Amino acid sequence: MQLKSGSEFVIGTELRSLIERSNGEICSPETISRDYKKSRIIAVGDVTAKVLHENGISPFLEVVDLKTKRGTEGSFASVSGSHKIRNEPGTLSHDLFFLIEKLLHGEGGRIEIDGEEDLAVIPIIFYSDKNTVVAYGIPDVGMACIQVSVEVKQLVNDLIERMEIKCQN
Repeated sequence: MQLKSGSEFVIGTELRSLIERSNGEICSPETISRDYKKSRIIAVGDVTAKVLHENGISPFLEVVDLKTKRGTEGSFASVSGSHKIRNEPGTLSHDLFFLIEKLLHGEGGRIEIDGEEDLAVIPIIFYSDKNTVVAYGIPDVGMACIQVSVEVKQLVNDLIERMEIKCQN
């Protein structure tokens, strides 16, 4: 990976559109409990993490920004022991990429992002193995799930290769 501390991947309009068209299957907590009980569950988004917890599902890793719909519908409380990091909207920072790698290859946990967490699905898939299911929210639609596979990882690799890298001076 070509990123260095302080740099970030920038997701342009074309790639954002491709990402939006690549959504996973709509799922429910019941689906996750039934179909993915032996999988590592990752939650991206505050509402998704909350719904999973309310249904007795403890994600291995959760990535939140303490708000929903860009802050228009309530807010969520910080949790003691969470990893806090900055990630600008429309980007994936080097630091977020490598924090996700560290937690996925370690004991998991919770990341609270100052900025935007939506795109965290990309590094999560990049660093996850095939026994992983990523649950995330789609505003005004519901929760979607992506089971990590060779094909999904290839799609993510292709996306990353097409992203612009912005280096900080």
